[in-house]
Amino acid sequence: MASASKTVNLTSNNGYVYPLTASFVENSTSVENNTSNITCTGTLSAPNAYWSSSYNSTLTVYWKDNKQNKDIYVASVNAKTIALGGSISASGTINVTHNDDGTLSGYAWVKWEKGGTSAFTPNNGQAVIDWTALTTIARASKPTISPSPFNIGDTITINMNRKSNQFTHTVTLYFGNYSYQIATGVTDNCTLNTSSIASNMYQQIPNASEGQGNITVATYNGSTLVGTEQCLFTAKVTNSNPTFNSAYQDTNSTTTAITGDNQLIIQNNSTLQVNITNASAKNYASLSSVSVTIAGQTTTQSISSATLNIDLGIINLSSDTQMVVKLTDSRGISSSQTLTLQMLEWSLPTAIITLARKNNFYTETDINVNADYSSLDSKNTITIKYRYKKVSDSDYSQYYTLQDNVSSTFNADNTYEWNVQVLLQDKLGTTTYNLTLNKGIPIAFFDRLKRSVGIDCFPSDEGSLEVDGENILTRIEGFGEICMSAPTTDWNTACGTRSGFYMGSNMSNSPSGATVAGWWWVIHLAHNENYQRQIAFSFLNNENVYTRIMNNGTWNDWELLNGTSAKTTDANGWTKIEHATYIEYFKKGDWTNTFAGSRWGNQFITSLPTGMSTLGTNILTGSVLSIDAAVICSIGCPPSDGGVSIQWNNTYGGSVPTTLYYNFRIIQFK
Repeated sequence: MASASKTVNLTSNNGYVYPLTASFVENSTSVENNTSNITCTGTLSAPNAYWSSSYNSTLTVYWKDNKQNKDIYVASVNAKTIALGGSISASGTINVTHNDDGTLSGYAWVKWEKGGTSAFTPNNGQAVIDWTALTTIARASKPTISPSPFNIGDTITINMNRKSNQFTHTVTLYFGNYSYQIATGVTDNCTLNTSSIASNMYQQIPNASEGQGNITVATYNGSTLVGTEQCLFTAKVTNSNPTFNSAYQDTNSTTTAITGDNQLIIQNNSTLQVNITNASAKNYASLSSVSVTIAGQTTTQSISSATLNIDLGIINLSSDTQMVVKLTDSRGISSSQTLTLQMLEWSLPTAIITLARKNNFYTETDINVNADYSSLDSKNTITIKYRYKKVSDSDYSQYYTLQDNVSSTFNADNTYEWNVQVLLQDKLGTTTYNLTLNKGIPIAFFDRLKRSVGIDCFPSDEGSLEVDGENILTRIEGFGEICMSAPTTDWNTACGTRSGFYMGSNMSNSPSGATVAGWWWVIHLAHNENYQRQIAFSFLNNENVYTRIMNNGTWNDWELLNGTSAKTTDANGWTKIEHATYIEYFKKGDWTNTFAGSRWGNQFITSLPTGMSTLGTNILTGSVLSIDAAVICSIGCPPSDGGVSIQWNNTYGGSVPTTLYYNFRIIQFK
């Protein structure tokens, strides 16, 4: 049992010492009441002095603990005197209640309060004992459980951890709204096989995979309840996976008619259905959902009964694939099954098609279709048809059947372009090819029998050049025959816009050159009515060829291309000859020209050709005067002078002669 004391010295005004002592002693404990019985005492002693006063002084004793945490009055005494060697005491016994766990700490203290003013009476003071622990009283046991957490169905052990050998216990399990008394009168521990109450526990958590509960232990000392403690636990659902059967089938009557087996799924055609039967949730859970995963794609549907059909539609897979079917209950617990989906590869038929005219241009045309189609476990077939029409027509011929990779021939007039349509049809789909068969006419065809050439056509005429069925030689007037006679009497209008070879005599707007009886041959080239060219040939003169152009509807003058024109003499006695690139003038006579100290000599010809006022840059030829191979003078025309004179060449370096005579027989320039 606990006890403690504390003494302090009080002094009087005249210096005498009086010891003041506080003490307590724990007399007994009560387990039933969780209390201790203690006696607290306060004593003031006078070992070396005494005093007496007409006033009372007071000695008071208190108790304080960590349960009530306040000063508790225990006892007190009043005194007016004390004998030498005597003492004054106050004492009391009380019951103090411990904490719930049976512990308690506290202390006693005493207070002295002086009465009156006697110099011998001790002054005020107090003695306080240190905190002291009382005896711990055994309280309610605190249970523990093993294992924790545990699976529903496991056997668990509950340890009491009792505080006294006198204690017994009643143990009860609480889980949701369910309670179960495990045992009574338990001393140290007890066990429970939870499989015996598993059904009751599962009922409490139909939508969760685990739940929390507690074990409550009531501790008794004899028949007296000491207290109640509990420990928490987590119970987990186990052996509760839902069960089911799963299968699949093709529900498309078209594809099953081909395969004869609803377990064979044709790519992009079969309708896949997954069938769930005998679905059952366990231990009070309910069914929640079914998911089907194929090639990473998952489809989920809710389920509330034992059967469910899930339509997944068309599947685009070409080889066997694993399909995972998972059934999940309301607790989120699931079961899975893996099925192998038997796939048959399928795609629309394709073909390599050869379509060509014989020798590339005959009417007879070869066609070959080499088809590629899916086998479907050797249960598929292919049908090949074709039809054709002229590109210009709107309606096709009837269909004609072809054998796979077997060539066939049909007639398609080689003067036309044709549309050819090829149809491939297996048991599930159709592919159509639209082809064009070009005309069977080469770009250029040389007909050696007719001695003709056809451009984009076969020539029909003898000795012809034909383009797209028209003999272009007939477009050129007079080509290949006698030149066409000019249809009018004026070369400005005779040919119109028809290019060709023409002839005519005494026509208006003919060239001025020499010909016979006014006849001219004319090649006429027409671009359109405003831009044309004519080339004229003298009828019997090999030298003279003239040309002219029409520019924006107006004809220019004829120009000599080669040869010379007829000689003409004007009124001034000058003879004119037109050459292809120049005009020549000359004059015959006997002339004498003199210098008289001037650069220009006397004018010996007083007139130039008709219409010419000065020679300008025209070149005089035929007569120059040379000394030592240097030209010292030349024939010329003084500025603004309409005649011909002699000019001294200043570059010679000599002086102009006073008198110099020239004799000329012919003067010529161009």
